[in-house]
Amino acid sequence: MTPQTLAREAGALFSLPQAVLRINELIGSPDHTANQLAEVVELDAGLTARILRLANSAMFGRSGSVDSVTRAVVMIGENALRDLVMATSVTQVFKGIPEEFVDMASFWDNSATCGVVARLLAGRLGIREGERLFVAGLLHGIGHLVFFSRRAEQYREVLKFRDQGEAAVLAEERRIFGFNYAELGAALAAAWQLPAFFQEVIGFQLEPQRSQSYPRECAILHLARDMAASLAPSLKTREAPGDWAAARDALVWQLSDLTPEVLEEVRLEALAQAFEVIDIINPGTATVY
Repeated sequence: MTPQTLAREAGALFSLPQAVLRINELIGSPDHTANQLAEVVELDAGLTARILRLANSAMFGRSGSVDSVTRAVVMIGENALRDLVMATSVTQVFKGIPEEFVDMASFWDNSATCGVVARLLAGRLGIREGERLFVAGLLHGIGHLVFFSRRAEQYREVLKFRDQGEAAVLAEERRIFGFNYAELGAALAAAWQLPAFFQEVIGFQLEPQRSQSYPRECAILHLARDMAASLAPSLKTREAPGDWAAARDALVWQLSDLTPEVLEEVRLEALAQAFEVIDIINPGTATVY
């Protein structure tokens, strides 16, 4: 078994909404217009409401100035719109995950928090299109969901090691399956035909130094996932709140050009933004950290 074969199996079961696929298709076309993109979003009233709320959220600092999807396309850009459509749609994809593995509301709380942190870190470093890192953060744990949904019996063996910390869990994933959740998440991103950026950043989130094209972005996601776990722990396989594995990884600090002081500032800012974003992408599930 390879991550690609398992991802294809899961991709047939958990497919992205048509709106996401159609917007990706339009953006890849040289003669599309902002109105065409807006029309795709507006076919889904719920998606339209979530996009407008995100465009007016603290993430963009617009505060009510974006009053239509077309205006959102113009003001935040086509790529940002595509990424936000993805962000607001993917939480609806995975259903029926056994509760013994994960509480889905907490999972998306953690994932959204990771996305918010990654976007804030990107902003501090002057990286453009921080929404891409927001979506990468949101999707960073999807490999776990594939394991839980498609290989539940085998993954129960992995969970026997959860009290020994994440490193032990990752080692057991590799022993049983031949790959870990990050590699599986990257394979699912490829099966969904997401841009190469998402495939690489998700795939190398645990080992940023292995990335050929986006080592800095991978390092940011590595830090963001650990910060999010300390703010909104969710997976039963993760370390306890406050235990930052990244804080002990000098190479990650070197790749990201960040300092512990900046991370503490971002942590406080992320607390405020995460509540708003969680309520938008997965209404009614935000928890008190």
